[in-house]
Amino acid sequence: MISMNKETMINYLKDYALIQYYSMKNCDKSFNFLFYKYMNNNGRRDEITNDYYLIMQRVYITYILLRRFSFIEDYLLNKDNFLSENDLLGLKEGCTFLNDDNIINKKLVQLIRDAFNHNDAENFERFKLSFNGKYIQIEFKDIRTPKEKNNGVPIKPLKLKLDTKQLIKILNTIASKKQNLLFTSFEIPENFDIFSDNLDIELDNIVFVHYYFNNKMNRETIEQFCEYSNIKECSKEELLEKSKKLHELATSNGNIAKYHLTSEQKSKLKSIINTYKQYNSKLIEYDHKAFLFYSLYKVIPIPGFKNLIINNQIMLSAEFFSNPDLSINKITDIIANIVNDIETPKSYNENDKSVYNNIKNMDKSFQIKLFLDMLNPDFIQIFPLIIYIDAVVTHYCNDDEICIDDVTYSKNEIRNCLVHGRWFISANDEIVMFDAEPKNIKDYDLKYIGKIKVESFVKWANKYMEKPEKIKIKSLMML
Repeated sequence: MISMNKETMINYLKDYALIQYYSMKNCDKSFNFLFYKYMNNNGRRDEITNDYYLIMQRVYITYILLRRFSFIEDYLLNKDNFLSENDLLGLKEGCTFLNDDNIINKKLVQLIRDAFNHNDAENFERFKLSFNGKYIQIEFKDIRTPKEKNNGVPIKPLKLKLDTKQLIKILNTIASKKQNLLFTSFEIPENFDIFSDNLDIELDNIVFVHYYFNNKMNRETIEQFCEYSNIKECSKEELLEKSKKLHELATSNGNIAKYHLTSEQKSKLKSIINTYKQYNSKLIEYDHKAFLFYSLYKVIPIPGFKNLIINNQIMLSAEFFSNPDLSINKITDIIANIVNDIETPKSYNENDKSVYNNIKNMDKSFQIKLFLDMLNPDFIQIFPLIIYIDAVVTHYCNDDEICIDDVTYSKNEIRNCLVHGRWFISANDEIVMFDAEPKNIKDYDLKYIGKIKVESFVKWANKYMEKPEKIKIKSLMML
């Protein structure tokens, strides 16, 4: 497989992030226009091609898919063994092994994650993308366990190739065959006043409820959780009944821990609420509890709460970014028409109609959350920048410490924060970082690492990529 090097992959992620960053500042400009302007301003006219645009898109989608895959594997197999080998039969089909494929399926899942998250060695790359961004290559010099090494088992190298479709298949399989799950809720008073002049007092009354399930669950229990969680087209009475059954089921299977919001979390929530109030208060009035749940997910630093934003990022990139004539304003208008049940406008061209119809067929709650995300600068501008930072820290930086704005951090702690999704974005556009024990029973026993301005973090990443002793690709900074 002809593969791109780390620098090329990271450069694609940087380009994508900065184009998205400027799309929010130029909401009426098409992605195609912004791509051309960005490349032209950086003296890269020879790269203004459809191929470059498509590869950039593929690299971003594959990277965030792998980040989501990593979150799920981490929850189910990282010291917690919540998957059965018998449930994963046939998982290797679709993978091309370039040497011996004598490996169990659970080990394969773990090694894909490990290759992606531990790839910062200078002289060997465990994880690579193909030159066109369509394939993933995983390679290990030796996958023997310590016990096998002690018993004199010969060296066992591993090298395999898979495409994004196979990655999605593996991801969906382990998600559907899980023997445990993340179940959380929020206690919100019935008289919560989201339009209060003193939101601090109101937010003090919200409690984050986390149910910890320390043991494997049988298939029947998992299916019960899925059944009670399916609230599509439910009446208010049915919603209350399902909610009651869910909490009874969770209480009978696990332990409850309750947490109040921190001042940093409350500050971010006030910022989110006030932003949407200024844009259109009807977004909040429609269902203020649903809006609160959407907002609260943005400030709880556990990986499972990143699934919605990753899914919507994939939608933005695969469905919208692939239509380069679309703009942020155009996309937002299309989703608004769907949310408001407006028939397909006659002014829509074929691309607009295609996007409209694809989203129209999705669940109403998904449509609303996607619409809220499209109005959110954190979603459009900051999340892609954090993915770029993630790639520099995880795949390129091999220093023990990272110094930003005169503060020194442990590189390993920041890496842990990023690969385990233990962060949120503050009201001041900072990434607030945490570390924790990998076992699920301690996933909210957080160790505070610090907070870094996203802009400062991006500048560090740009500078690190341009180190004279490391640089292989020269790219101009626009941020």
